[in-house]
Order: sequence, then structure tokens, then C-alpha cells
Amino acid sequence: MASEHNISQAWLGLLDAERLTRYYQAVTRRLQVRCRRLTGLERLGNCGILLALLSDAPGVAILLAATVLGLGTFNSSHSYYLAEATSRNCADLALCWRTLWVRLNDLDETDAWREIQSLKRREEAATAKVPARLTDNERLNERCAKDAYAILSAEYANAI
Repeated sequence: MASEHNISQAWLGLLDAERLTRYYQAVTRRLQVRCRRLTGLERLGNCGILLALLSDAPGVAILLAATVLGLGTFNSSHSYYLAEATSRNCADLALCWRTLWVRLNDLDETDAWREIQSLKRREEAATAKVPARLTDNERLNERCAKDAYAILSAEYANAI
């Protein structure tokens, strides 16, 4: 049977994995909206360039081209795909923590400790490539932590 320390570590790991899943899902949604807006603006700018060229207004076309190029520098698609992959990895990790939580009473101290350490390493690997600018939203982090705790404490109310 796992010790109180390992049970506590497993619970905290489960909470953190749920928080991370929710956090990166929210970040992914925000970046997806941003990518769509920028893509729409780029398309609109490209249409404007075409219209300006057709109407013999090269100055306007150059200005619009510069604007479209400027919009391209704000493209968040790489961040979006990174956040989406991290979200999926964290969701998978949360499932692993849930599985461990259910099996915790059947594991001896050493096996429980090994699985906890393994899941912690996987969490570090899952979030290692994410740039700091995607992880520093404190308000979103707090909201996701509260949501994760509310859901897990209701689901596992008899266990905690």
C-alpha cells in the first residue's frame, strides 16, 4: 500500500495535470482565434493589393503590401500548434495520473514512487518546449487550477 506521502504526491500530480490540460486548451483556443483573425486580415490585405494594382494606385498597393507583410510577422500558427500538442500531451498525462490514482492502493511504496516520478518526468517533457510567453498568464492559470480542483474533488470526493 502506498504511503500518505505518495498518495499526496499522486493527488497533486493529478491536479496539476488537469490544470495544465485546461490551461493549454484555453491557450490553444485563444491562439486559434488569433490565427484566424490574422489570416482574415492577410486575405483582406491581399485583395486590397490586387484592387489597388488594378486601379493604377501603386502607392496604395505598396502600403497594403507592407501591412500584409507586417501582419505575417505576428502569425501565431507555430505557437498554436505547439500549444495544441502540449494540450494533448497533458490530457494524456492526466489520464495516466487518473489511472495511477485508481491503482494506488494496489501498489507497494516503491512501485508507487517509481510511477509518480515517471509521470513527473513526462510532465516536464510535455511542457519543456513551450515558450514562457505562453505559460505566464497567472489569471488563466488560477482559473484553470480552481476548475481542475472543483472537478476532481467532486469526482473523487470519497477518496480525499
